[in-house]
Amino acid sequence: MGNIVNKSLKLWILPDEDMIRVLNQNMGNVRFVWNRILSNYNELYELFRSYGYPLKPNIRNFNAILKMLKQKYSFLREGESTIQQQVFRDLAKSFNRFFNGISNYPKLKSKKNPKQSFRIQKNGNNGSVKNLTDSVTFIHRI
Repeated sequence: MGNIVNKSLKLWILPDEDMIRVLNQNMGNVRFVWNRILSNYNELYELFRSYGYPLKPNIRNFNAILKMLKQKYSFLREGESTIQQQVFRDLAKSFNRFFNGISNYPKLKSKKNPKQSFRIQKNGNNGSVKNLTDSVTFIHRI
């Protein structure tokens, strides 16, 4: 059996107005989900700690919080779900790095931060270059 190679591309794109709206929606959802899960986890952590129970972050807890957020905030259903799922995976990884002494405690995301981004996991044809070419002009590979 051969080796598996994961590849990624970084592209500079010029999106049209519709794609800008979609990108802004998804970036806003990423910030909102990250900040809400982080805030909810902090509250849970303090509650558990006050009763002497440890609470380690895990993907199941974060997934449950995301489901509750989607029920409460309908605008989260407008964005790409795999992007939101990636947020809680990234947050769980960030907490694990913190608890292992590798990095600082996760911080809230701000709209004022010049680096606004999100990651898409391949799920069927979402986020494929073929689907994006209708509304995006590709400039060059970075």
